[in-house]
Amino acid sequence: MIRRRFPGYAARMCSAEVPSGGLFPSTERTWIVDRIRQGERAQLHHHLMITYSGALAGYVSATGFRSLSEPRELVSGFFASRLSQDGWLSAWLESGMRMRRWLMNGLLLYCHERLAERSRDGRTALLPGEVLDAVGSGEDAVRTFERVWARGVIEQATARARELCEEGGQGRHWELFLRHHVGQRPYADLAPEFGVSEQQAAGMVRTASIKLRRALLEILVRDGAGEGNLDSEIAALLDAMRGG
Repeated sequence: MIRRRFPGYAARMCSAEVPSGGLFPSTERTWIVDRIRQGERAQLHHHLMITYSGALAGYVSATGFRSLSEPRELVSGFFASRLSQDGWLSAWLESGMRMRRWLMNGLLLYCHERLAERSRDGRTALLPGEVLDAVGSGEDAVRTFERVWARGVIEQATARARELCEEGGQGRHWELFLRHHVGQRPYADLAPEFGVSEQQAAGMVRTASIKLRRALLEILVRDGAGEGNLDSEIAALLDAMRGG
């Protein structure tokens, strides 16, 4: 049900119910930094691939590099190449870039390298650098990345929020949240079904909304978002989804 009505559902649940301010996940601010410094690569690599692979595949599919290989194969090769380099993620920390921009730039460089290898092997003609730059960084490709990435973020955050509710013994809160937002059922109809008052139903939905916001912020902070602009980050996320 979430997938069928995903864009409208995301817009309603983020803009209408999710409270703003005061929920910055400070423990997530240094999540990537801690794992880099502690050498906990497996968990970090899993997070990066789960979070960004789909968007990177969409990105490269909108460029001239798509002829090199199947987009997901290119992305897999890119991650295998870069994540095996000891200083690659440390270089990201020093760059001050958002993680998704760092990965996009890195994927372009990787595609350049693959194309150069094919040219040396005689398998393809090497295009002029300015042509590669044009097809590799066009606005359409960037918009494709942002749209796919935004959808992935919402899906991950939704799954995480459900887990948080279930772990806290609040599974009914999440069910009510979905029935209200996805099913568009009013509290007056839902409250009797759940054996609560309308005010209690609204409170349960708000609790689930807070967990959803927390899950969203965890992902955005890991991407490099700062504490001062998280509300605008969520707004930009929804705008990117509407662009699809």
